[in-house]
Amino acid sequence: MNYSKPTLILLALLGGPMMAHAQETASDFYTQYQVEIVLTVGVLVVVVALLALFTSLYALSAIMGVKNQSAPIVEAEGFWSRLWHKLNNAVPLEEEATVMTDHSYDGIRELDNKLPPWWLYGFYLTIIISVAYILHFHVLGTGALQDEEYHAEMEAANAEVEMYLASLDNLIDESSVTLLVDPEDIATGKSLFVSKCAACHGQAGEGGVGPNLADQYWIHGGDMKAIFKTIKYGVPEKGMISWQAQLSPKELQQISSFVYIMEGTDPPNAKEPQGELFEREGNIPQDTVATVGS
Repeated sequence: MNYSKPTLILLALLGGPMMAHAQETASDFYTQYQVEIVLTVGVLVVVVALLALFTSLYALSAIMGVKNQSAPIVEAEGFWSRLWHKLNNAVPLEEEATVMTDHSYDGIRELDNKLPPWWLYGFYLTIIISVAYILHFHVLGTGALQDEEYHAEMEAANAEVEMYLASLDNLIDESSVTLLVDPEDIATGKSLFVSKCAACHGQAGEGGVGPNLADQYWIHGGDMKAIFKTIKYGVPEKGMISWQAQLSPKELQQISSFVYIMEGTDPPNAKEPQGELFEREGNIPQDTVATVGS
């Protein structure tokens, strides 16, 4: 089949870049309107299929001699019939000899028909779309490229993760609390301890008005759940207030973790032991313990 010279030029200049960049980037427009695009493509496929079916039936009708050649009847051609012939621009069967080539295979001669106008119009439309695509994404920069979309989606996902984790922090209580060993959490717990608890328990947990928190003796229990519960609800009869109204569940967990790892730090001027001996199981990472004295 022969292509017109303008078609070949446009294909050479724009067809290559269009195919190279189509796989390289993704469009927000396609993502947002993908359902509409799929429906539109589906409708176009159905229309093309109907056109192909109509063409096949028309050709079959002509081949089988449906038309009366002996007494042709000239009828006025309707609008749709004229539109159909204009879109297809097919050579009539009786004039096929004018487009017959010398190439044949198995007794079948090849015709040199031109591409139908409807196909060319569709091809030109894809060229126009490719030009708009390149301008939008690679020249004007008004569209987000694939890597930009990726980073934007990752930022949105990270924000959602942070919101989710924040919601989990609010669910921490004395039945689900666990020991934090991350140095940042321990450092935050230390800061909270100094500002909230040092007045009664000393800067290093050596004790004062309140008991010594650096030894192995505990009045209300020395495991994480007991420490968390004591800080959360306080001991009103002994003058220790409840901190649950002033500290978030996450902050209560951080300060409880700091108090937990103070055991065995042996601060100066330590108050005499109070309560019962509580022996723990397992070891705490050294970098976490080091945060207590830093």
